[in-house]
Amino acid sequence: MRTFGDIVCKTFNIPPGEVRDDLSSKDIPEWDSMNYLLFIAELEKEFGFSFSMDEVMNIKTLGDVRMLVETHRK
Repeated sequence: MRTFGDIVCKTFNIPPGEVRDDLSSKDIPEWDSMNYLLFIAELEKEFGFSFSMDEVMNIKTLGDVRMLVETHRK
């Protein structure tokens, strides 16, 4: 099973040592609308749940995404 960090690195082309919860679309050049939707889809596929539209629209940082993943996995 891939980890959250693995999916972040692959989707946004970020070296593992540079993944931080405070990173947002302003910090990650590859975080455009298409890659963001691919990122969400990969997380849903890998972890076996779906985000709500409100959750997807209110995410601002990688930390926000990580918290939602942890919440859904409980």
